[in-house]
Amino acid sequence: MAEENITTEETTENISGEKGTIHIKGIGHAEQAPDQVILSLTLTAQNKEYSAAMKIGSQQIEMLRESIIRAGFKGDDLKTTNFNVNPIYENEEYRDGNSKRYRQIFVAFECRHDLKLKFDFDNKKLNKAIDTIASCLSQPKISIAFTIKDMDAFNDEILKSAARDARRKAKVLCAASKVKLGRLVDINYSWSEISVRHKQVLCADYEPVPMGKPSFDIQPEEIKASDTVEFYWEIES
Repeated sequence: MAEENITTEETTENISGEKGTIHIKGIGHAEQAPDQVILSLTLTAQNKEYSAAMKIGSQQIEMLRESIIRAGFKGDDLKTTNFNVNPIYENEEYRDGNSKRYRQIFVAFECRHDLKLKFDFDNKKLNKAIDTIASCLSQPKISIAFTIKDMDAFNDEILKSAARDARRKAKVLCAASKVKLGRLVDINYSWSEISVRHKQVLCADYEPVPMGKPSFDIQPEEIKASDTVEFYWEIES
C-alpha cells in the first residue's frame, strides 16, 4: 500500500487562541470509457528538387482529403499539426590515404505533413475511416488514440474525488485521536495539467478489410487518471 502523506498538529491552547490543524493530501481518481478517436496521419514525399517534393506533398494531401470525404467526413475535418521540408543526407565512406573517413551526401528533400482527424468514437465509423484512408494512394502512416471529449468534466470528477478522499481521512484520524474536525481553512492545488493515460494503436501496415468481410470490433480500455490536492482543517478538542 502506498504511504499516505498526512500531517497533524496537536491542538494548542495559547494566548492568541490559535487552534491546531490537520493537513491531508487527498488523492482523486477517475476512469471513463473513451468517447473520442484521434487518427494521427503522416505523409512524406521525397525528391531531389525542392519544388518537386513540395508538389508531391501537396498532391498527397489532396488525395488524403478526398479519401476522408468518401468516408463521410468534411474536407476541413482534416487538421494540420506539423509541416516541414528538410534536406536528407546519408553518410558515405571514403579513403583519405590510409584513413577511413565519412562525408555527407545529399539524397533528397523530404516534405513531411502531420495531420489529425478527430471524431466521436463509433466502431462502424472508425472502421470505414481506416479502411478508406489505408486505401489512399498517398499511403499515410496511421496511428489511433482513444481519448475523452469533455476533459473538463473528467478533471472535475478527479478533484471531487480528491476532496471526498481527504475529508474521509480527516474524519477517521480525528475520531481515532478523540478530537473534532473543525472548519476547512485552506486548500492547496497546483493546477498542473492532469496526466491522462491512454494507449495508441499503430496502424502503419494496416490492410484494408475486403468487401463482404466483418470489420474489427474495437473495445478500447477505460481511460484512468489521478491527481492530488492538499487540504487544511482546524481541529478542536
